[in-house]
Amino acid sequence: MQLRVKDLRQYLLLRNIPTDTCREKEDLVDLVLCHRGPGVSPGAVLERDEEEEEEEEEEGPDEDEDRDDGDEDSDSLHSPRRIRASLSDLDTEEAIENLSVRQLKEILARNFVNYSGCCEKWELLERVHRLYRENEQNRKSNGVKSQLSLDENLCRICMDAIIDCVLLECGHMVTCTKCGKRMSECPICRQYVVRAVHVFKS
Repeated sequence: MQLRVKDLRQYLLLRNIPTDTCREKEDLVDLVLCHRGPGVSPGAVLERDEEEEEEEEEEGPDEDEDRDDGDEDSDSLHSPRRIRASLSDLDTEEAIENLSVRQLKEILARNFVNYSGCCEKWELLERVHRLYRENEQNRKSNGVKSQLSLDENLCRICMDAIIDCVLLECGHMVTCTKCGKRMSECPICRQYVVRAVHVFKS
């Protein structure tokens, strides 16, 4: 029998015949001869099996190519995403008029404004205009608040440096160290200033 040990083992494995006890090629040959069907040579079976494997290998790359094509299609689907509309994109209130219905809805949804019940575009426009105005008012009021908080930390005398000095004995903090050392009395309670102590805010 002109077959390799590897081929014999493969033939037996395909037939679910255990080869654990086989140590020599002769043992494998005997096992094949015992289990083969009448009139069927193991060589013919192995050749058929090898042909099927080759066909599968030939089909493999085609499937990979199909898969690659699918990846390209999915890449084209995931091409640059459309950026959602936002209030921050609007330079002026007039720009709202140029937005599409979809963009108006996106802006309202992003800002948690309910637009259910709006049937016409003008209703959406009205809500976005109102939202824009409220947003502008909030921004202005926040700017004023931040300015006020900055003013609160400025020295009450020179209004230039930051308050970093406590006046003793009264304990008021209303001046910078430079102005505090010049003070003879506290500008708040008019108590005599014994000492001006520099403080560090953490």
